[in-house]
Parts: sequence; structure tokens; C-alpha cells
Amino acid sequence: MTVPQPADDTGTITHPNPIRAGVTGHRPSGLAGADLDMLRQRIREALTEIASTEPSVPLVVISPLAEGADQLIAREAVNAGYLLDCVLPFPRDDYASDFAGAAKRSEYYALLGSAGQIIELHGSRETPEVTDAAYMAAGEHVVEHADVIIAIWDGAEARGSGGTGDVVALALACSLPVLWIAAHQPHPLRLITRNGSGIAEQPIEALPGMIRF
Repeated sequence: MTVPQPADDTGTITHPNPIRAGVTGHRPSGLAGADLDMLRQRIREALTEIASTEPSVPLVVISPLAEGADQLIAREAVNAGYLLDCVLPFPRDDYASDFAGAAKRSEYYALLGSAGQIIELHGSRETPEVTDAAYMAAGEHVVEHADVIIAIWDGAEARGSGGTGDVVALALACSLPVLWIAAHQPHPLRLITRNGSGIAEQPIEALPGMIRF
């Protein structure tokens, strides 16, 4: 739990450190057949569970803003009044080429405009392998700076370097709790951790004792 911080001159306990929820998840092709309204509801439930662990501490969502799950979670966080930080695998205008069509690019730039902090990594698209490494670097940055992960995941291993399965595996290896929203209907929300034999499901009520920030 949080170490108590010094009181300010009004006697209020101050908490300089937020809870940081990292984001990973599938792109639209991995969400085929998803019920987007239900998925958004599960995202709101996950955000509420995290925020309620320390109600006096701000919640910051860290998202790479890839099309699909990353943006769904970022948009729900912004709409709910939580803070948003972004880590991009490429400089922002280069990354914009990932989004086909004016509407998708508009949403991307709108979310960037809502962000308190934007980290632009210097990934390259020189080869497919180097491109995948850039996406994985963004995922690694999310895990490194997060206290808990929200993953919209189909439960399968990653089909390429830097995929959702890789980021979830890294988070679990780093002993981060993962709020897993299944990518397929009915999109159950689970809390998972890693134990000696693999992935273990935990009661959602155990989350407050697992977050260290």
C-alpha cells in the first residue's frame, strides 16, 4: 500500500505518485466479433477497480495508442476523467501513417491532444523485424513504467514479436498484476498473475494488495 506522505500546510495528506495503468491489446483484426459496447463496459470496470484501490491517488493510463484496444482504453480513460500518458514507437507524425483514413488519424491526434506526457521513441521501419522491435520497445516502456496492466487479449501467444501476448508475458514476468479482458465475447474480466507453474487467476478483490507504487 502507499507509504504515507507528509501533510501540506492545510493538513491534507499529499500523494505525489499516481497509480500507473499500462495498456496492451489487439488491433482491430484481433477484435473481430467483439461486442464493442460490452468491451467498453469491461474497460470502465477495470479502470474503476484500479482507481478504487487508492481513491485519493490520481490514475494515469499509459497507452501506445495503436488502433484497436490501445485507443479504446485510452478513450474510456479520458472520458472518465483519468489522466493519459502516451508512449509511441515512432515519432508522432511517422506513427500517424499507421492510421488509414482521416477519421482514424483525427482520433489519434485527438488522444495525443488529451495526453499529459508523450514519449516518442525513435523506432525504424527499415525492415519488418526492425518495425516489430519498435512496437515491442513501446510495450517494454509501458511495462517498465506501469504498476498494473490492462490487457485486451485473446489468451494466445503473440503471433509476431511485439504482440499483445509478448507484452502480457513480460508484465507477468515482472510480477505486475494484469487485468485481463478477454478479446472474445462475453469479454470476462479476470485478474491474473504468474506463479511457478504458469498463469494463475486471482480474485479481483486481491488487486489492492498487489499494486505497489
